[in-house]
Amino acid sequence: MVNAVIMWFNLGPESTFTPYLLGNLTGAIPIYFYIFVSALVTAIFLGATSHKIVTELSYADQVNAINKEMNRLEARLQSQQEVLESVQTKMFFVDESLEHNRQEFSSGLIEQENALKRTFERGCKAQQKMLDGVQEHVFFLDKRLKSLKKGLEKQREATKEVIGDILVSLGPQLGDIKETVEKQRGEIEYALAQIEHKEKKTKVAIAEQKNELAEIRLKLEKLEGSLAKPEPFLGSQSNVEEVKGIGYGKRAKLKEIGITNVGEFIMADSEVVAEKMGSSKKTVQKLQGRAQLSMVPGLKEKYLFLLEAVNINDRSSLSAQEPIELGKKLNAVFETEVTKGKISPVDKPTIEEIDSWIKFSKR
Repeated sequence: MVNAVIMWFNLGPESTFTPYLLGNLTGAIPIYFYIFVSALVTAIFLGATSHKIVTELSYADQVNAINKEMNRLEARLQSQQEVLESVQTKMFFVDESLEHNRQEFSSGLIEQENALKRTFERGCKAQQKMLDGVQEHVFFLDKRLKSLKKGLEKQREATKEVIGDILVSLGPQLGDIKETVEKQRGEIEYALAQIEHKEKKTKVAIAEQKNELAEIRLKLEKLEGSLAKPEPFLGSQSNVEEVKGIGYGKRAKLKEIGITNVGEFIMADSEVVAEKMGSSKKTVQKLQGRAQLSMVPGLKEKYLFLLEAVNINDRSSLSAQEPIELGKKLNAVFETEVTKGKISPVDKPTIEEIDSWIKFSKR
């Protein structure tokens, strides 16, 4: 019975289904018939049960029990009837709503179909009209092209005749002109080759002269150094910023503690200077040593990097050197400093120059 009610709710009273056990005999039966049969079978089952109870109990007890059971069954049947009526009512409204929606949907589809047909027909007419115009335009263009083609063929034939006459009349002259041009081109190419050869020789000669001049300049400098007393690169009264590595910013900081020249900078306490300049003590000592070497007569600024490359950073370390040994050390690092661009290849110091540096550093 419960299964019949559930199927009533899910499938509707007018739906059909095939029973599992009796389907081969009965076929598909309506849901309402299934509910009726189920109710009848339930009533029969309950009647049989009631009869059995009546026969086993006393008459009064049996009557009371039967009444109670009948009341209960009537109440259940009434409840099921109300449920069925409610379901039928809901199904009615659902069917009505579906029918209304179906009609609206069908009406909308018909309107959309009609609108699409009208749009398609208008598009086809416009395209046909455009196609007719294009075909007409193509026809006139084809006609004009044929006319132009005929005119071009006539002009081509006339041009061929004119060119033929010109070639016949100018043929010998063109041959002479071509021969003259070829001859002049050969002469020009030969002249250019000679000029290029002379330019190469001139460049080589200029390079050789530059090397010779550099050697002469170096010899003159050395000769002047041997004849005149060498001068130091810096003196004690030179401005402190002339020391390599001290700029105007550091000069201003040094001026605040009373250091304005090279002599004062060399004599100053390195710790005090380092604290004021915001540098390390080692950096200040290196700058002071560079200032000391700059005061050695004959020791030019370009040689400072060579000496620092072999760990000669002040006057005392230079005075302790032996000229030959120091020359070997400087030769070992000379090419590296040339590569860095700190010194020129022609500025390689001689043993005499090295010896004079050491001698002057001891004074």
